[in-house]
Amino acid sequence: MRTAVVRRNTRHVRDGREFAAGYSFPAAMGNELWVHHVEPEVGEAPIEDPRFAHMLNVPVGATVMRRLRVTGPEGEPAFQISTTWIHPRISSEVPEVAEPFGTGPGAWIDAIEAAGHGPLEWLERRRVRMPTVQETKLLLIPAELPVWEIARISYSAKDEKAVDVTQVVIPGDRMEEVSRLRRDESALWPHAATGPDGRPVAPAE
Repeated sequence: MRTAVVRRNTRHVRDGREFAAGYSFPAAMGNELWVHHVEPEVGEAPIEDPRFAHMLNVPVGATVMRRLRVTGPEGEPAFQISTTWIHPRISSEVPEVAEPFGTGPGAWIDAIEAAGHGPLEWLERRRVRMPTVQETKLLLIPAELPVWEIARISYSAKDEKAVDVTQVVIPGDRMEEVSRLRRDESALWPHAATGPDGRPVAPAE
């Protein structure tokens, strides 16, 4: 069940002791330890997708730092593919973003915040689509199974500009999204006696 709550990530172990590093973004329940299902890739690469280039506010084809991770619980098929593109101004300012693991999973996000961009704020855009051939191979899913594509944009507290954009791809049968609905002022209860559209209840004829 996927909610909208970001928690501090405490499910890492160093020298036999748990420690916190980075954040646990809403994807799976619990504080389960995940593993890399393929070796994480970190390096400069062109950002070819116009949607993600626009979100990051860089030209299509621009060379940016890219982090690719395929993760999930140990002993199970990979739960998700996570690809992060980091804005060039950040990768030049925060060299830790180029470390495959850093000081712990998610620690490169800590380094960005410590460099003066914290606290980061996040915006997500979600859609359902069919998987690519590469995604079916990494996630071990049939080509007929739709996937969730989540685009998460991180914004700097220093200049309010995009710091990075992360694309998360999750098989459609592995996630249920839960959202608490909230009322607009026009839908407050009890209803107002009058409003821009007249009385709230039409008079009986």
